[in-house]
Amino acid sequence: MKTQNLGAFILFLILFLATFCVLSLSAEKKGFPISSEESCISGSCHADMGKKKYIHEVASDGSMCTECHEMPKEGVHAFKLKAEGGDLCGGCHEGVADKKYNHSPAEEGECTACHDPHQSDQAKQLVTPPTSELCFMCHDEAGFQGATPHGPVTEGECLECHRTHSSDYPELLEIPQPELCFNCHSSEVIDSKGVSIPPTKELFDDRVANLHAPFAEGMCTECHSAHATDTHRLLKGSYPPQFYARYTEKTYEFCLECHEDFRKVLSEPRTLAETAFRNGNLNLHYRHTSRPKGRTCRACHDHHGSANPKLIRDAFPFGKRKLLLEYKKTETGGSCTTACHVPVGFDRYEPVVNRMRTTPREGRDATAEELKLSRERDMQGIKREQSNKREKKEKTKK
Repeated sequence: MKTQNLGAFILFLILFLATFCVLSLSAEKKGFPISSEESCISGSCHADMGKKKYIHEVASDGSMCTECHEMPKEGVHAFKLKAEGGDLCGGCHEGVADKKYNHSPAEEGECTACHDPHQSDQAKQLVTPPTSELCFMCHDEAGFQGATPHGPVTEGECLECHRTHSSDYPELLEIPQPELCFNCHSSEVIDSKGVSIPPTKELFDDRVANLHAPFAEGMCTECHSAHATDTHRLLKGSYPPQFYARYTEKTYEFCLECHEDFRKVLSEPRTLAETAFRNGNLNLHYRHTSRPKGRTCRACHDHHGSANPKLIRDAFPFGKRKLLLEYKKTETGGSCTTACHVPVGFDRYEPVVNRMRTTPREGRDATAEELKLSRERDMQGIKREQSNKREKKEKTKK
């Protein structure tokens, strides 16, 4: 056993000495004498330089090597860089990372993480093509994968949205959202599954329309992922892609993150307070959503905006068709006519009797006295709201 250990030690020592000798010879070779007047690019020295499609100007003919390299000892091939990283490149390339948000390699002077300092077959002397292939050298590819990818991600066109070195906008965006998003979404777009996505810019610019708050503020990424998700329409949480989906908290988890009050609205068959969309105390939100063929939110509401109150649509998508929806609001209720059912009406205090076939109604109807009290309570609430608005307006004037 001791003989084996001794043999292993001797073998290790031989390999170590051999490696040391090779490195020493290499170091000596780097210091071989050269003519200070001879070009660095010749048949015998750096012959592969200046041959690729894109060449750094200072590496084009061997006469400008000393712009970046210096020779500590005249006539000896033993060069070193005049400066390190960004300090060296910044001597010529000023203002690369001088904005509010900087790409970390540019800010830290790691220029050669993306660029070859001498030559490349890629524009800008990039080390790989300027697509996601380059970006994935640092950014984890897993974060850009999903059943629903964003078009630019699918095509590897990161630079459609992001700047490479520095930007005045978060996430190194070219321009702020929603203007950036409207570069594509000002006209119809066909997604990766062949489904048409209607333009949204015209609606955003319509100052008369009622807009969903995140959309009105131009914060597209409040709801949508910019890269990829496993959810419908790049949404950041669960929401059913199909037209029919019975309500459960898990199914509509994403909407409920903001619309917390709708947990009760969508789960109680009878109410006199939780929603204004009721016929007497019959909760019509519940009637539409909590059944085997429950309608999703977008069956009635447009998630971006609408000319109608409560984001009610003029038409709704059903398969490849659009079906009309006519909604009229009254002071105490309203009416609705769609392709789904005959014209129906609703009133919160004097329930409308609609002549249409319906499924059994859960719970009991409110009494006349209960409806009267609910009207009084609602009127008091409206007066308080109006008073608060007046006070706020007066404070704004001051």
